[in-house]
Amino acid sequence: MKTNQKVRRLAIVLAALAAVAIAIWTGMQNRVEQRAEPVPEPVDTGRQVCAQRLADVGRALAAYAEDHDGAYPLTSTPAATYDELLVLLEPHGISAQQLLCPTSEAVGGPPYVYHSYLSRGGVDWPKWMPDAHVVTSESPPETWLMADAVERGKPGPHSETQKAFNYLCADGSVRFHEGQPRAVYK
Repeated sequence: MKTNQKVRRLAIVLAALAAVAIAIWTGMQNRVEQRAEPVPEPVDTGRQVCAQRLADVGRALAAYAEDHDGAYPLTSTPAATYDELLVLLEPHGISAQQLLCPTSEAVGGPPYVYHSYLSRGGVDWPKWMPDAHVVTSESPPETWLMADAVERGKPGPHSETQKAFNYLCADGSVRFHEGQPRAVYK
C-alpha cells in the first residue's frame, strides 16, 4: 500500500473515532444537563392521601350498595357519619382512620361528611344542603357521597387561604375543588 493511501485511511479512521468521541461526549453532557433541571414541586401529599382514602371508601360504599339493591348507606344526619358509617363499612375493609382526612386529622379536625342522610338533624348546615339527601346507584354520577369537612368562613383542609377540598361522587370518582362547595354540590 502506498503511503498516501495509508495516510488517507488513517485520517478516515481518526475522523470516525473523533465523531464517535464527540457523540459520546454530547450524550454525556445531555444527561448532566437533564439531571441539573429543577425537580417539579410535589403535589400536596396530604391531598393525595385524602383522595386515596376517599377512593377506598368509595369502593367500600359501592360494595355495600351492591349488597343492598343499589342503596348506599343512609345515616341519620351528615354529622353522624363517623360512628354510623364505621359500623357499616368495617366489613368492607374500611378502618376508622380512613374516615378522616389526613390533613384534618393532623390538626384534630372532623371526619369526612357523608352525603346520604335522612335529615340535617337540627344542625346549622349550609342552606344549599338539602334537608334530606338520599343517594342510590341510580343517582347522577356527580352526586356527592362524601367530602372533606369545610367550615364556614375558613379555608378548606387543603389550602391555607381558600376553600379547597376533595369530594367523592356516586360514580366513585374523587374530585378536587377550589372555591365554594355549593358551586359543585349535587
